[in-house]
Amino acid sequence: MSDIHDGPGGAPPPAGPYRHAAERALRLATAYQASRALHVALRLDLPDLLADGPLAAEDLARHAGAHAPSLRRLLRAVAAYGVFSEAADGRFALGPLGAALLTGAPGSVRDLALMWGDEDYWVTWGELERCVRSGRTAADLLFGAEDAFQRYSADARFGAVFNAGMTALSATVAGAVVAAYDFPADGIVVDVGGGRGRLIADILRARPGLRGVLMDLPKVVEGAPRLLAEAGVADRCEVVGGDMFAGVPEGGDLYVLSRVIDSFDEARAVSVLANCRRAMEGGGRGRRLLLVEPVLPDRIEATASPTVQEDMLMDLTMLVRTGGCERTEAEYRGFLTAAGLRLDRVIPTGSAVSLVEATPA
Repeated sequence: MSDIHDGPGGAPPPAGPYRHAAERALRLATAYQASRALHVALRLDLPDLLADGPLAAEDLARHAGAHAPSLRRLLRAVAAYGVFSEAADGRFALGPLGAALLTGAPGSVRDLALMWGDEDYWVTWGELERCVRSGRTAADLLFGAEDAFQRYSADARFGAVFNAGMTALSATVAGAVVAAYDFPADGIVVDVGGGRGRLIADILRARPGLRGVLMDLPKVVEGAPRLLAEAGVADRCEVVGGDMFAGVPEGGDLYVLSRVIDSFDEARAVSVLANCRRAMEGGGRGRRLLLVEPVLPDRIEATASPTVQEDMLMDLTMLVRTGGCERTEAEYRGFLTAAGLRLDRVIPTGSAVSLVEATPA
């Protein structure tokens, strides 16, 4: 049997660009292994167990309820990516990435990493080939669920994981969104599909004269009052449980939809945006709509940036889970027009999302 490092036909692999390309291809092929190792480390609460200082693998195993020799192997594997560090005495501590994975820490992405690695995501991504061949979502193929969000509402366990993850996702871009956009000093901003309110809380904190309305499904906004109170903006933000496909609160001056429209196909996206357009009739003269979404390049280069790579994987996530997609500027312009809106500009934020600003046509 030829060595796995042999080139075509068992010949020694060529040096230079070929070998470099092969190494990169193999890193891509095994990326899921690192993701799974991280998820197990989080499920075992290993970063939190190390928050107060280094511990031996045996001590960690006792706290985590794990087999010590196997846990040590997991710790060393994840340490190779900077989540942990291994000292000369064999104890483990938090590594450079560890602080970003602690429960409740400012800027923590723990809940987001737990969502991405959850079994619910894992099994749906396993159906990617069938999705590509059929055009159907994995949620439909596996569960017979046409609406992923109704399924999340019916599944208490994963619903909690998803809502916590989406709150963490909002937190990763909220600061960049607030810094990039000239939000009004007063008036009413309506956050449609705003989850527990992470983004609107940051907007209201930055604009003390602004009032807010947060709308999402009733089960989702149950966690909003606490978050808004902790942010000190609860007295300026009304929380509304409802269905954006049935209608959205009227009279807002600015309507914000963050990571919402990419979850839907064009017909459903236009339906939501048309509801926003109708609701804007009672607002002020400066009525605007703001989409907080990735905006894809017209053409994907082989040297795409990590941000573009992440956006394209998010596009596949929508394929397997919701039936939505990420879009280019031209695609946004098309369905905004269909909803009675005009795309005015696209504003980069320096983060994973851009701001697509529109006004009534």
